[in-house]
Amino acid sequence: MNRLFLLPVCLFIFNGCTPKKSTSTNINKAPNVLFISIDDLNDWVEPLGGHPQAITPNLKDFATQAMNFTNAHASAPLCNPSRVSLMTGLDPRSTGVVSNNAFYPFRKYLPDAETMIQHFKREGYYTAGFGKVFHKDDSKTEPWDEYEWCSGRPKPKPYPGHGIKFITDSVYRYFDWGPVNDTITKWGENQIAQKVSDFFEKPHQAPFFLAAGFRLPHLGWYTHPKFHKMYDSLDIALPDFSKDDIDDIPEIILASVKKDRSAHDTIMGRKVWKDAVKSYLASVSYVDYELGRILKRLKASPYYENTIVVIWSDHGFHLGEKSTWRKNTLWEESTRVPLLIHVPGLTKSSAKTDHPVSLLDLYPTLVDLCGITPRDDLDGQIISALLSDPATKLNKDYVTTTNVLGTAIRNKNWRYIRYKDGAEELYDHRTDPSEHTNLIKNPEYSEQIQELRSYMSK
Repeated sequence: MNRLFLLPVCLFIFNGCTPKKSTSTNINKAPNVLFISIDDLNDWVEPLGGHPQAITPNLKDFATQAMNFTNAHASAPLCNPSRVSLMTGLDPRSTGVVSNNAFYPFRKYLPDAETMIQHFKREGYYTAGFGKVFHKDDSKTEPWDEYEWCSGRPKPKPYPGHGIKFITDSVYRYFDWGPVNDTITKWGENQIAQKVSDFFEKPHQAPFFLAAGFRLPHLGWYTHPKFHKMYDSLDIALPDFSKDDIDDIPEIILASVKKDRSAHDTIMGRKVWKDAVKSYLASVSYVDYELGRILKRLKASPYYENTIVVIWSDHGFHLGEKSTWRKNTLWEESTRVPLLIHVPGLTKSSAKTDHPVSLLDLYPTLVDLCGITPRDDLDGQIISALLSDPATKLNKDYVTTTNVLGTAIRNKNWRYIRYKDGAEELYDHRTDPSEHTNLIKNPEYSEQIQELRSYMSK
């Protein structure tokens, strides 16, 4: 069903910039898509309030004009499997693509999968991409009409700069952060924003699918000093942490967490936790700045009134919660992502929904919204109805996230995890949003556990 063959309505103005009158040849025809991803971005943005001091004015402004999916989750909590799943519309549980290097390049394992890029191109769209859309070089090998990697990544010298060598050696080699006093145009994020802005300056006869993939706040958190200075006057708030938080988790995940606990203890012992959190926040604020450049340019372009805008992250990120300092867990910090969608003439101002949705849903939903040939072989569900009515009840009221160790189920109130050895976790988000207390052995919740277990086979 095409929901956009209505008279487009200009619903919002950013930064005092009034859009020009549309002169695009494809206005009132198939809508364009601007598809923006932000790597490793958790809920530390103003629209989601995951960190009380996050400074993201452009995301905040965009959220006032978009649908804010406050209970959105990745189908895999790691870069490669998340992006493969999103771009192919296929669940990691069915493809088996659940990790990075073991399933890269993804075409070796899914040679016949038609990606979102291929589908839109087949339907007559001009496809363009800048930055990290797929994982690593997979972004370069897809059949774009136009693509550029935009890989600028200034670093301090020597490396590591502001991180801890013990952690970069034993836990995660990119674990480093800090301000880098270099020309801002050397960052890939700046290059991406410029490429997208230039794209809007050109005439396009066909509708376009334009993807922009920011790498920050992926580690290392190196940004221009001015974005660190935004937080200089603040006493940086730390994430919710409990020393006994891993006492009730299964043995299968405990070994990995204990390795991270050693890193976490080092961070606390060196008194650099606040410094690391500040650098993550600075990286988020920098991406927000470049995002603002793109949104402002779109609104001044002839394509504004006929362009769907989607902003998403491939997965979340831990910054000390449960002693963890990365992604690829099946807990909330790793699976929950920002997801905001604006559809001209359809989405309402400052709309929110807490209905569980998955990044897996984006492929079929964009196909639906653009009125192009639907596909019946995609694993996600169409969530278009939520854009006009946030209270809509979809057929499926839960989402799944899968990694090499197991699968998590998230519905409105609960998180249930089953690991490959049969071990389980259960958390009640109504009373325990930080997932401190594993309820799986509490007999009071046996009925709820049985219901959630039944979803695993669906």
